[in-house]
Amino acid sequence: MAEIGVRGIDLFKIAGESISGWIPSWKTGEARPTRQPFCSQMEEKLLLYLEYHPLVAWYGRGDISSTFASTYKMTTPRPVPYTIDYLFEGKAHVYLPDAIGQFLDGRLLIAEAGLLEDKREARNQAKAQAARKVAEQQGGVYWIATETTLSKTRHANLVFLHARRQTFPAWQELAEALQIIWPYGEAACVQEVVERLGERWSPAEREAAAWKRCAECAAHGHLLVDLASVSLSRLIPLICLDAESPPILPDPLPCELSDNMTVLPEVAEEEEDQHVSLLATFDDSTLPAAQREHFLRNLRAVEAVLAGASITETAYETPIARSTLSRLVQRTRRLGVLACVPHGTYSRERQLHPAFQEVIRRLYLLPTKLSTTAIAEHADLKRTARRLQEDTGTAIPLPSYRQVYDYVQVLKQEPQVHRIREQMPGPLRQRQSPRSFALSIPAPAQLAQVDEHSLELYVVTPDGIPVTHQVHAAVLICVKTAAIMSAVLALGPLKEEDYMRLVKGMLEPKDRLVLQAGCQHSWPCFGKPAVIFHDRGKIFTSERARQVLVDRLGIITEQAPPYCPSAKGTVEALFRWMTQRFERRLPNTSHGIHDVEAAAKAGAMTLEQLERYFYRAIVDDYQQSWDGLRRQIRSVFWEEAVRQTGVAQYLGAPDDLKLLLMKAQNRKAGSHAYRVHDGSRLSFQGHWYVCPGLLSRLSKREFEIYYDRRDISVIYLFVEGSYVGEAYCQAFMGQRVSEWEAAAMRKHDREKAKTAATAGAEVRARMQEEIEETKKQRKRASRVREQERQFDRQREEIHPSHVLETLESLAPETASSLRLPKATPDPVKEYPVEHLTIRYREREIEP
Repeated sequence: MAEIGVRGIDLFKIAGESISGWIPSWKTGEARPTRQPFCSQMEEKLLLYLEYHPLVAWYGRGDISSTFASTYKMTTPRPVPYTIDYLFEGKAHVYLPDAIGQFLDGRLLIAEAGLLEDKREARNQAKAQAARKVAEQQGGVYWIATETTLSKTRHANLVFLHARRQTFPAWQELAEALQIIWPYGEAACVQEVVERLGERWSPAEREAAAWKRCAECAAHGHLLVDLASVSLSRLIPLICLDAESPPILPDPLPCELSDNMTVLPEVAEEEEDQHVSLLATFDDSTLPAAQREHFLRNLRAVEAVLAGASITETAYETPIARSTLSRLVQRTRRLGVLACVPHGTYSRERQLHPAFQEVIRRLYLLPTKLSTTAIAEHADLKRTARRLQEDTGTAIPLPSYRQVYDYVQVLKQEPQVHRIREQMPGPLRQRQSPRSFALSIPAPAQLAQVDEHSLELYVVTPDGIPVTHQVHAAVLICVKTAAIMSAVLALGPLKEEDYMRLVKGMLEPKDRLVLQAGCQHSWPCFGKPAVIFHDRGKIFTSERARQVLVDRLGIITEQAPPYCPSAKGTVEALFRWMTQRFERRLPNTSHGIHDVEAAAKAGAMTLEQLERYFYRAIVDDYQQSWDGLRRQIRSVFWEEAVRQTGVAQYLGAPDDLKLLLMKAQNRKAGSHAYRVHDGSRLSFQGHWYVCPGLLSRLSKREFEIYYDRRDISVIYLFVEGSYVGEAYCQAFMGQRVSEWEAAAMRKHDREKAKTAATAGAEVRARMQEEIEETKKQRKRASRVREQERQFDRQREEIHPSHVLETLESLAPETASSLRLPKATPDPVKEYPVEHLTIRYREREIEP
């Protein structure tokens, strides 16, 4: 029933406030999962219910367009969108169901998810009735899922199993071993199965194989355990049935809502406490003095009548008319003591249309603070009147100024409206549940939250060159234990590659990082989360993030509602600790310092030093702190929870994680690939990289480069998606230089080179001036010598003969040779010599 003229909805723009995300689905039977989007938590639960229903062959979204499916690479066996026509209030409409699918026997499946209160509305009831008729006509089934029919415990167990369903290299060998040591029909816990497998495989591979077998059996209905009442752990006895056994079906979903359906017990208890009590007290101190006296008079009269006195006598004793007193008694029996308050329960339906009331309320709450006249003359009221006329067919007059004024006066009396209008800080939000959400999570890494934060810190290069005064950080934290699973720093705005670095750090052990940072404690928090909860930042919602998390790692991703930081309360609380306990206590902080140079003089750090202190603060301070809500040290709580339920691990090739790093793009080549220069070296970001033996073999081939933005002294080379080796920068050999530090150094070097070039240009200009001046002097001297030569040639013509003879006699004799004459010593005793007398000390007579 796909209709070309109907356009599917955009899953990320439903009223601008829905939680959206992606679920990896293995219903297609492929090695890698396919994507299935959801718009709310109820839809997420419905999709997981269909994923682990043994009779469902496939399922997918029924309310998306074909363009949406092709853009996000979604498999759609049926044409989309799947449209259903229905009538509501005498008009034809089109209904798009949340999910469509097919059973193993070929029957059609139509499913809808939502809250019970919403699904009981008249419009949704008309949609459900039309969907049931379509399903019955095609011999199919219509299911409706609400919070009363989807068990929270079962959903948590399905999420737990779904995170452990991914295939890893050693799975085939372990599957054969499991058939021998854990035969079908035998009850055993996962911890016992891990011990039976021996020491041939690593503990992580053995545990992953046991849970994967349980997940596959649960998907086919062959896992014998009550998932709706028991939380899975390592010590829970489990029984896997044979493939030929009849499947165990979950609790069926209803095809229609019955009247005896109730909300969850937790909500029901809250509603039961809201019944009206005649003995409930009223704080009369909030009333004005005159109104308070009026209230107390009415209360004494009503209490006397309820105690047994007659209405006539009581009305005579108190100045109240009998009809008024009788009405007060009746209203008090129905509404309680509040009925005795003058005008406390009085209400009258306004003549102003509700649509106009909604528009006036919205205009009154705008930040521009419109006046009453501006509201009465606003164009939205005219548009609302035209819309009402089109819907009802009758002309509805615009509200008068007096009606707008009266309704504005009523709005001013509402405390919440007054608080928003005056932009006053509101009270703290009350708890929505008596239970803690964090403590209700059954396993560690079942739900992780991720977000980014900025730190006002001044960072320089090892040479003292300033890089930035604002550092960006991203943290991924486990909600159950409040333990940090990964954290990264960047000296520029965060990119997709930084998020991938965060994911890479989440999957890898951190022993080497702890050793490099000099931490006193270990950092045991690593693994693969089942669900990652993030906001609507571009780095979290990008296509590459979906490809890595959903398609490759099999992780469920969820988006937080817009402008709702309380949805990520755990990570937001961590950022408060990061600001107060780490950022503002460092000497290189620029918080409150408007002069960057002053912050630099206070104590600037390099990125390597900052990361070392950052990880030490996480491991030795935050992880070792006492958590009041969880009543345990965070690192100890993580280890205890892991011992009980375990954590899903990444078991792929370690070299594949390098693909999560930033991929370089060669803009000089059309294929964006790189080639070797001169047969032995590689140019990348203005530096030469070498690798003896490797680059010579790649001299005539194209390859891809991946690198870590924190350290560009080494780059990783991939040929056709396979890791082949590394190349090193000779200029950075022996030190770690980040991309941002290298850029700052290049900028600094360019400035210094420009300054030096300017000085050299000045020197060359002076030299040229001097050369020009010297050239002029040489020309003058040449002219003088030439003139003298010409005069010498004309001397015989000017002077007579006797004058020429005299000049020749006066000229000095020319030496016959350039050698000096032979040296002859002076004659002996030719010069007089005076001999000095010698005075002897001992011969002198003392006075």
